[in-house]
Amino acid sequence: MRDMKMNERLAAKAAGAGEVKELLVEGRRFSYFEAGSGKTIVLVHGLFGDYLDWAPVLAPLSARFRVIALDLPGFGGSNRPPGGQTLDAYAESLEAFFAALDLHDFLLVGNSLGGMISSNYAARHAERLRGLVLVSSAGMKAYSDEDQARVAERFSAAMLNLLRPEHIEPLFTINFARLSAQREAYMQHQRTKLSWPHRKEYSQVLSDCAQMGFAHQVTPWLEKLTLPILLLWGDADPVFPLELAEAALPHLRDARLEVLHQASHMPQMDQPELFVEAVERFLKSIQTFG
Repeated sequence: MRDMKMNERLAAKAAGAGEVKELLVEGRRFSYFEAGSGKTIVLVHGLFGDYLDWAPVLAPLSARFRVIALDLPGFGGSNRPPGGQTLDAYAESLEAFFAALDLHDFLLVGNSLGGMISSNYAARHAERLRGLVLVSSAGMKAYSDEDQARVAERFSAAMLNLLRPEHIEPLFTINFARLSAQREAYMQHQRTKLSWPHRKEYSQVLSDCAQMGFAHQVTPWLEKLTLPILLLWGDADPVFPLELAEAALPHLRDARLEVLHQASHMPQMDQPELFVEAVERFLKSIQTFG
């Protein structure tokens, strides 16, 4: 279903040691990258993504920790969630995946849509987690009906099916603040997805998830958590601007904000070294971790 051989080659180049694995849970296939040993960090990508959204930070993080970067259901090599693309379905899918791997006391890291999904999961299963890192996360404010209607129109399955290779650069430029090899690899990976045989199905997943990303606010869930939380933001993010994180911070019980300069919506791509340093500082601040 997915071009897994290509993904494995890209992963080997990007991350050195480590491998792409598959796990069957109640008939559902989960695809994920795993490397390293020790305490566990789980990375959850955003819209249009897969585990390669984390490619520049996989090797440095896995040098000290066990790193698992999964393809969310419906993305990369993982089957669509059985209940469709809803927050309930993603929370249930993540719990099934984590339970199958017997994961406990781990750090959950989510970027963009992955931040919303991770926040929702944390609200339901905080007992599994040691901490939560939200990277330029979706859901930091409530959006109007008009905003949601614009998202539904722009990211309809029909519109996404019309994307061509020449559209990739203009569409994804806002994710980056710097020109880099990582940026070009990301763009090429997005172009490759346009030739997937299951593209229509994937476009529907993207459309459903784009609308989901603007339909929920995560701060009411986060306000109830006693878990340590790191808000990790790029200072040049036009998708979910820094001021959204700054506004949410005072309402969270045990949270801190780190800002990465010259970074946009995917700071792990723009500033991988600074990203890794920020995550490691957060881990050091959490007693009993590492």
